Amino acid sequence: MIRAAATWAGTALLATALTACVATPTHVSRAAPSAPHRAPAREQVAVRSHSAGSAPRTKHVSAPPNRCAHNRTAQKVIVSIKAQHLWMCARHRLVRQSAVTTGMVGRWTNTPTGNYWIQGRNRNTTLTLNTGATYAVKYWIPFDAPLFGFHDSSWQKFAYGSPKYKTDGSHGCVHMPLKAIAFLYRWAARPTAVHIS
Repeated sequence: MIRAAATWAGTALLATALTACVATPTHVSRAAPSAPHRAPAREQVAVRSHSAGSAPRTKHVSAPPNRCAHNRTAQKVIVSIKAQHLWMCARHRLVRQSAVTTGMVGRWTNTPTGNYWIQGRNRNTTLTLNTGATYAVKYWIPFDAPLFGFHDSSWQKFAYGSPKYKTDGSHGCVHMPLKAIAFLYRWAARPTAVHIS
């Protein structure tokens, strides 16, 4: 069990976390409304494989379908745990999508589901687990502060979108590739809704 204090736009929040990501931010650029309690639609990705004595083969993998079609919110981030994928929507227009890694399957490590708001945007901060382990991240974007948020994960050794998240995923946060989270950091400059299912 750990206790961590974080400051969000001048308001001190004290929270108890079991294994969730807890940030020690150095700066918060803005606050959003309080969270409620709890590219193209199809993209072809070329994957090359080589075997001894054979020519390279290309396998095409389709990205999950566009989830923005029925969105009515000005800006919304939609995360599918099952698909390990994220969509950034401006109403029903898809702005960007990315594979992600969510929380390991477990009582204290699952990524929470429901509707939230992005509550701040931080750069160059440290996440601390109850074990005392720390992780330096370039981007921290909380949606259920101070426990859960989006962040980069330079230490992750498997591909985003992989089913390995079930045993080797996050402690509840949503890991994103560096380019995708840098885009989210810039794009989410105004109130942005988050839906995780």
